[in-house]
Amino acid sequence: MTDPVGALLTELADAMQGVATPFTRADAADRIYEGFLFAQVIATAAECGGRVIYEDCYEKEVQDLVFRGAPGVIHGRGRRSFTHAVLYFGAARPIEVHLRVKVQWKNFDGESDVLLIDTNAARHSRDKRQLPKPSGCVLTIEGKYYPLGVPRDEALKYVGMRRSFPPSMASLFVTNSFSTHARKCLSHANRLPFEFGAMPGTRFQTYVRAHIREAFKAWVAEYDFGHEV
Repeated sequence: MTDPVGALLTELADAMQGVATPFTRADAADRIYEGFLFAQVIATAAECGGRVIYEDCYEKEVQDLVFRGAPGVIHGRGRRSFTHAVLYFGAARPIEVHLRVKVQWKNFDGESDVLLIDTNAARHSRDKRQLPKPSGCVLTIEGKYYPLGVPRDEALKYVGMRRSFPPSMASLFVTNSFSTHARKCLSHANRLPFEFGAMPGTRFQTYVRAHIREAFKAWVAEYDFGHEV
């Protein structure tokens, strides 16, 4: 792939189905990659028969999307009102999708690059002005962009962070490149799904969407057996 960043931006725009995003070539590649993963959630939701809208932190529907450039919190209400997506599947409770927000378990705060969370849990977080807990999370995605291969240390940090959260909190580690050492590290960790080489047009991108679909299936099954995901 001669222009990986260009490919990410093209796929991001296509997956968002005509909704303009704020990502440009001026952004850091790792931030664009997180946007790409966010877009995979949106595209998968559409493929699964979901309806997608975008809201600001006041739950007001918006057309102009504003995403975080640095880690933040769901309940943040500062000068800029950041965007999240809301996914609707039949009679199931809606799911919100956030970029770069923190989740708390006991005394540990961990960042989620892409967080899928129960709307009720997200609203509770905003109302109480506190970080959400793992029990309300549908899926957390960790994205790593490294042109020459993700370092083993990144995999080790991820495994360590995940051990600070309960196993019931579904997660997925995704990177654009390949690394034997990082793969070995993640393979030895129990119940931590991962995908390497996830870039536009690859089979690994398809596998990432399959993981996301499984999270949707598990969530919708709790509310609406009649909705095919």
